[in-house]
Amino acid sequence: MRNPLGKRVPKELKSEWRKYFVIFLFLTIIIGFVSGMYVANDSMLKSFEETKDTLKREDGHFELNSKATDTLKEKIEDEDIKIYENFYKDTDEDSGKKDCGIRVFTIPDKINLADVLKGELPDSDDEIAIDRMHAANSNIKVGDVIGVNGKDYTVTGLISFTNYTTLFESNTDIMFDAITFDVGIVTEEVFDNIDASIHYSYAWLYDEKPKDKNEEKEVSDELLKDIAVYAMEEGNTLMDFVPEYLNQAIQFAPDDMGSDKNMAGILLYILVIVLAFIFAVTTSSTIEKEATVIGTLRASGYTRGELLRHYMMMPLIVTLFAALAGNVLGYTVFKNIVVNMYYNSYSLPSYKTVLNSEAFIKTTIIPIILMVIINLVIVSNKLRMPILKFMRHDFSKTKKSNAMRIPSISFMGRFRIRIMLQNLYNYLVLILGLSFVMIMVVFTVGMPESISAYKNQVIDEMFVNNQYYLKSYVDNMGNVIKTDNKDAEKYCQTSLETIDGVNVGESVVVYGVVNDSKYLDVAKNLKKGHVSVSSGYANKFRLKEGDKITLKEKYADDEYDFTVDSIMDYTGSIAIFMPIESFNSIFDKSEDYFSGYFSDTEITDIPNEYIVTDITIKDMTKMSNQLEHSIGGYMTYFTYMCGIIAAILIYLITKVIIEKNETSISMIKILGFRNGEIGSLYIIATTLVVVIAELIGMVVSFGVVRAVWRAYLNGMDGWAEFTIYPLSFVKIFFIVFVGYILVTVVDMHRIKKVPMDEALKNVE
Repeated sequence: MRNPLGKRVPKELKSEWRKYFVIFLFLTIIIGFVSGMYVANDSMLKSFEETKDTLKREDGHFELNSKATDTLKEKIEDEDIKIYENFYKDTDEDSGKKDCGIRVFTIPDKINLADVLKGELPDSDDEIAIDRMHAANSNIKVGDVIGVNGKDYTVTGLISFTNYTTLFESNTDIMFDAITFDVGIVTEEVFDNIDASIHYSYAWLYDEKPKDKNEEKEVSDELLKDIAVYAMEEGNTLMDFVPEYLNQAIQFAPDDMGSDKNMAGILLYILVIVLAFIFAVTTSSTIEKEATVIGTLRASGYTRGELLRHYMMMPLIVTLFAALAGNVLGYTVFKNIVVNMYYNSYSLPSYKTVLNSEAFIKTTIIPIILMVIINLVIVSNKLRMPILKFMRHDFSKTKKSNAMRIPSISFMGRFRIRIMLQNLYNYLVLILGLSFVMIMVVFTVGMPESISAYKNQVIDEMFVNNQYYLKSYVDNMGNVIKTDNKDAEKYCQTSLETIDGVNVGESVVVYGVVNDSKYLDVAKNLKKGHVSVSSGYANKFRLKEGDKITLKEKYADDEYDFTVDSIMDYTGSIAIFMPIESFNSIFDKSEDYFSGYFSDTEITDIPNEYIVTDITIKDMTKMSNQLEHSIGGYMTYFTYMCGIIAAILIYLITKVIIEKNETSISMIKILGFRNGEIGSLYIIATTLVVVIAELIGMVVSFGVVRAVWRAYLNGMDGWAEFTIYPLSFVKIFFIVFVGYILVTVVDMHRIKKVPMDEALKNVE
């Protein structure tokens, strides 16, 4: 015989369609977005891995001070690798953007090939192909004309380099820069005629690929030592060495996509758990309303298991249909949204959508299991009471005791406190959900403000407008490179790396500064071995005056001990400063050695062939500019999405509270209370809980987000403080509170609909 309880499911769905529709819609959107994230990520990552072979992506690259001799090449290739010339020149690009640079290569044919996404490769002396992401940021299209090194070129194609899926100008940069940095390819004749220094970069492929990253690290570490020794034996110098697994231009995009997928999964499970508790609270409230009916059914022979399966039907049905609808949307609408988000940030190759069983398991099976387990535990516990207690509408689990004494305040005040105590479990679920939402709101509001604060701080702390770094301090004739610019001031620079602390192996810029410098006063009265450290270094590694630090050579084992003498207000770099005499003595340089010039004005009398780079404000702020472009708009969108999520959570919980108290509301209506007075009792009580939850949530969330921010930045180079402006806390409060105000309008309508005869139906 068919179970007649099944007939109640459609009726319940019809009578409570608003509640179930809200939960269904909420779950569908969250599951759809996360499913789209999984599908897009895995499709992108599979395409990325395939380009390793199809586009012959390098296993690593190194740069020498001068072109390698045949003998040097033979020595290096004896280490079971094959090397290829991958020379490039850094020069200026004029495409409507100020201070834009471009890294120019010849058309690759053996290694690091380009995926042509639109147009074609150049084949004449006035043509160039450039990166698609930079072109999109600069509004450049195929057929447009741009200036490179003072000459006009027609853009014939938009490309994605397999070794530049993320546009990092330097591997030590904190953030990529697809706005003011570009990569392009030209013919060999054009390359030869560009008036800029050649970077003698060589890419390599292993004869036998390492099995994993651990083996790759061991092999590359040995290769690094060998190349450095071989280069020195041949009168050359190793300038840079980057194996693939450490190359941010290659690894940043896939690593970021992987972390996004993990974070999206965590977000989904937390929200499903919160909704599962809301479902359980709703079901518990329904059981209390139908207690007499349940007692009668149990006395008539219905088992606890039959009733449990009945009350588990709605959570299961809603979650199942939401998961199915979400997956359909995930493979269609949301997948395209996620793909566009990634194409808006990274120079990714073309891809094909791949069916993903992991997405189905993690966005359908696991949410259903979580929903079933949480509801099963709570609902089964609710149904364990004796039949007589159901018949008597008695849900107390212990002997009745005296009610908690409430302070002698007004009747309305005591009533509101009693409402909060009677609905304590519901309010705890509300506080839990709002706390999680507050963490997301604090992050989405604070992220753009942290970027803006970092940018302003870097500009304010910039001690000089130009830092010219020279290829050598002497020219081809052996003469010291000089300038007649009166603002110019010599300085020394090298890079070391940390051996301990929060980020082992982080690059530290070491400056040697002249005494009585007009740009920096940190070198005054510093003894040898004593340094001033940048505030970015001190904040990240928690350094203070008097601390000892040990740094090592980047491509050697030499270590150097320093004492922190002072901390300089300089957030833009992880750096230390010392007198130029100490620098040359510590690093065994000649007394007249220097690395370049500081200058507030442009130096025009040093040939470009001797200048490696000119660091300006543009270089110092490119991280913040890129982040503002990539995520600024998305953060605003997610902020208001969080406000909607908060409103949905409040809506569902307050609905349960009002439904649970329908008898009490009906009774006080009989006693003569007006709807407005009744509304003030329940709504003000909930308002107090929401306000307290928000105030506590903001403080706790700021601490949580700041701790997560520090932990995240500890694992990468560079430093920036997490910042929220005081006025923004008001904004955060009202984003959630405005949603609550809208819900109160619905709550008042619910209270008005409670009939007076409700109290008479439940007389015990």
